[in-house]
Amino acid sequence: MSVVVRPCAPKDLKDILRLIKEIAVIYNVPLTQLYPNMEVLHKDGFGERPKFECFVAEAPPEQKSKEGHTIVGYILSAYTYSTWKGKNLYVDNFYVMPEFRGRRIGKKLMSSAAESAWARGCTEFRMHSSSKKPENYAVLQRFGGGDLSAKHGWNLLRFYNDAVQKRAAQSKV
Repeated sequence: MSVVVRPCAPKDLKDILRLIKEIAVIYNVPLTQLYPNMEVLHKDGFGERPKFECFVAEAPPEQKSKEGHTIVGYILSAYTYSTWKGKNLYVDNFYVMPEFRGRRIGKKLMSSAAESAWARGCTEFRMHSSSKKPENYAVLQRFGGGDLSAKHGWNLLRFYNDAVQKRAAQSKV
């Protein structure tokens, strides 16, 4: 399959949103709980100070998905900073539509993100993987990912909106 991996363009955002929704369905996240919409994605990805970087996997029209889509996967990331390791890339979403898996598309997406990160002086990739999908975890390990929880005892924490709001309000005390 001759899938091309390229940087995401504003014209791809409708497909990115579609793929985000596919992932939400897989993980039983109600679509009403998703924050991004087209306007938010455009502003955050292509505004004055972009918040994320994204690469898409595009199939040729003659190899489109069953539903008629040519954007069949993506990797979305943001640059972060580690006081120990310096600049690194945090991969938030890495997804290939199920009907296109096993064709090295994920490898192409990961390699494109790595090339971009390396060119920008990053020392590491960081990402999370759901324990509900051990097959995804296995793919990431084959790509060279090391499990910080198992190896070093680190835990990934998320502070939800209400916790952030509460902490922000306490800063004024």
